[in-house]
Order: sequence, then structure tokens, then C-alpha cells
Amino acid sequence: MSETFCPTCQEYRETRIEARDETYTVRGRTVTVNVEVEVCPTCGQTVFQEDRDAGVMRRVYDAYRREEGLLTPDEIKAIRKQYALSQRSFAALLGMSQATINRYERGAVQERAHDEAIRACRSPDHVLGLLDRRGNSLSEWQRRRAESVLADSVTELGPGTADLNRVWDGPTISMPSDISIHTGYRRFSYARCAAVVAWLCKRLDAIPKTMVNKLLFYVDFLHFKRTTMSLTGCPYRRIQHGPVPADYGALFSQMEWDGYIEVEEKAYGDGVTGDVFHVGTRASDLRHEFTPHELAVLEFVARHFQGWTAKRIRDYSHRESAFTNTPDRELISYDQAMDLSLSIPE
Repeated sequence: MSETFCPTCQEYRETRIEARDETYTVRGRTVTVNVEVEVCPTCGQTVFQEDRDAGVMRRVYDAYRREEGLLTPDEIKAIRKQYALSQRSFAALLGMSQATINRYERGAVQERAHDEAIRACRSPDHVLGLLDRRGNSLSEWQRRRAESVLADSVTELGPGTADLNRVWDGPTISMPSDISIHTGYRRFSYARCAAVVAWLCKRLDAIPKTMVNKLLFYVDFLHFKRTTMSLTGCPYRRIQHGPVPADYGALFSQMEWDGYIEVEEKAYGDGVTGDVFHVGTRASDLRHEFTPHELAVLEFVARHFQGWTAKRIRDYSHRESAFTNTPDRELISYDQAMDLSLSIPE
């Protein structure tokens, strides 16, 4: 029993939970499911509970998919990951938007035509044809990765077949492997970098990609400023929008593929969209334990930039000597950390 406001009685009531068959209409089709609902004992009306109703609608949509023979969200995700494709790349091959694939994987009911287009991708031959026709819409590394998976599948299992359980484990991120001033005198560690990004996503949530790039930069350069060693070993490049990790596209796509982050396309109005990062479902698999000093750096960066917009942190980074003193597209020297505008209090 719980006390909930009943809009019919206009009073708080000790509600009860009942199992009922309820009928819903989804795209003109009636779907009946047995669900638990919260009921007012006085008037007998169902009382709305956002979390409970969201669960009910997931069951309704699941039932609708079963009756209509549509793919489930997990099946859609499995087909995409069969070829080591990001949501953006999969959408590009299918002629859809990343937001559409994101919605389907998060539980929205797909259009029949979209379902058939996605289902056809179970065939490696079909995906090879898509790569041939639309592969130029993918980044070079993403296309190479998908082609590598397809090539291995066809070689091992024969034409027209693929290993559905195959997991991409090849090298995809092009980062300098040396220890130098451009890596902050630490060899680049993908695990460390993923742990930092996952920590930031958990701490701040819904971080635009532009902001993640800058937060990583400040974490590494502030750590170097205090210890003469970067935290992740990540090299940074100067581009028009500010400092970014070298090969940041492959870096974040690999993190999304590994489940350490989730990437959502967000609409900002006037046709402008951008990627927003959330902590991923497998982030807990990252076993890196930050030292007290590393946590101090992370907390300082999170507190300092919390509430900032992507534009504000971008413009702020443009004033750093690390940006102004580095030629366009070149790697930024960690020597520039000594002139960073921020310092962690002792």
C-alpha cells in the first residue's frame, strides 16, 4: 500500500496494486496485456505513475511487435553490432538518421519499411551491397572496420553467411604509441581514457561531444601541469573547434561499441543536431581505480565546467596558449600545460 494523489477524488489515498487486462491502441491495432496498476480504493480509478506506466508501455510495444512480426530493440542492436557499425554509420547505410536508429534501439516502435530494411541486413551480402553503394557516407576507418568484419565472416563461413556472435576486437584507434611530450610522457591507454569519459558521463550526464573533447583536454593537461604526466596518455590535436583527442571519432565510436558510453542524437532546433554522451551499460566493466590525485583532477574539472554549454567551453579553450600557439591540425605539446588558465588548488 502507498499513499498517492488521486486526481478523480482530489485526495491522497492509500492505493493498492491490482493485476488487470488492459487494452491499448498502437497504430490502429488493439493490444491487450496483463499489467499491474495502482488503483484508488475509493473511486476505483487507475492512478498514473510515470515509472510504472513507462514499464507498461514497454510491454505493450513488445506485444505489438510480436503480433506484427517486428524486430525487437535488442535484435536491431544485434544486427548493427554484427558488422561493428556505430548508430550513425548504420543509419547512413540505411538512408535513415542516427536519431531514428537510436529511438528504435531505445524502444520506439519502428515503421514497417524500416523494419524490413534493417532485417535485410542480417545478410552479409546485402550489407556488402550497401557498403558498395553508400560506403562513402561512412568515415574511412568505420568503413574499413565493417569491411574487415564482413571479409572475415565470408572467409570463415562461406558466401552469404556471417558469425552472429563475432565481436570486433581489432585495432581501430590511430594513436601515437610512443611516450613523448605529445602524449604527456605516458603511453596512451584506451582503458584509462574510457574510464575518464565514463566517469565524466556519470558525474555530469548528457554531455555534448564537443564538451567531452574539451573536458578530456583539461583533465589531461591539468594532471600534467601538476605532475608532469598526463592522466590518459592521449595526444590532442588543434582543430577549428578547439583541442580534441587525436582520432577522436574512432575513439568515441569504440567506446560506444564497447558499451562504455551511449551516444544519443539531440535536436537543438532550426535543423541543428548534435551527439550527446551518456554513461554506458558496460561502464562498470572498466576496472580502473583512480588515485586520490586523479580523482581530485576529475572533480575539479567537473565542478568548474558544470552547467557550461558546448559553445562556452569551446570559446574558453580558444583562449588557451595550447590552442593559439599550435598550428591547425597539429598535435599540441603538453609543454603548453604550464600556461593553462586553470590550476588545481594545492
